[in-house]
Amino acid sequence: MRRAFFVLLSTLALLPSAACARPASSAEMPAAVQWSVDSRGRSDGKVQFELSYRTAHSNSVYSRTADVSELGGLSRAALQADAAGPVRFRLTRDAGSFACEGMAGRGRGSGDCRFEPGRAFAAELARRGYGAASDVQLFDLAMSDIGLAFADELQRQGYARSTIDELAEAGHHGVNAAYLRDMGALGYRAGRLQALIRMRDHGVSVDYVRSLADNGLRAPAPDGLVQLRDHGVSGAFVRDLATLGYGGLAPDEIVRLRDYGVTSEFIRRANAGGVRRSPEELVRLRTGG
Repeated sequence: MRRAFFVLLSTLALLPSAACARPASSAEMPAAVQWSVDSRGRSDGKVQFELSYRTAHSNSVYSRTADVSELGGLSRAALQADAAGPVRFRLTRDAGSFACEGMAGRGRGSGDCRFEPGRAFAAELARRGYGAASDVQLFDLAMSDIGLAFADELQRQGYARSTIDELAEAGHHGVNAAYLRDMGALGYRAGRLQALIRMRDHGVSVDYVRSLADNGLRAPAPDGLVQLRDHGVSGAFVRDLATLGYGGLAPDEIVRLRDYGVTSEFIRRANAGGVRRSPEELVRLRTGG
């Protein structure tokens, strides 16, 4: 299954996944949760599944690509029927289940869900020292699909103990078990969950880190990764620098060259005749016209 990334809509506009999205509130539970599913135009056999809800302060939508088999009780035959008919299914996650019903047919469907908190999961969190999880916290964790696999991976990678709210916040920002595991495999065990959330918020994806590594820039510190991503440094730019003899530069040096428009073509002209100018000399030449 493709990585699940959750998108939070504010009451005014769609926020990017890097925005500082927060759970609805530690004090409010939505009165109802709506679901929708759409398989139209897809050739991979998957569906686009959404859960949404309203509270007094927000209108939130969580969307992901899913297999129909994840929606226990919703058959592909019912979804593809020539006419809409009633359906019931259950989306089960560690933190709780969504018992859903509605209408489906012609490749799409919609309806309402009732949330059922996962008491066994809450007891396991308490046993592990996270404290008592409220129903609202369980709802937040279930919406973001943060469960025991995520908590186990945090422990395996030696992260500091997080709070339940921090676990939910990670899910809201797209830091799920797959992101945590893949970034750890690339050498990024940030130590604290907030540091990993910051990386995700700034668009430091697994593919971005791999691109840098594949082009010669391996294991810059998390803050360096954020700096590189914020300033639009691509793997191709890193590769061009290495090809021209500027491999192994620190992130701030690479960013400085990028910010001042020192392109690979400019470097070739500046170093014509066998001269190798330092990064600072290249910046001075570029700013001097």
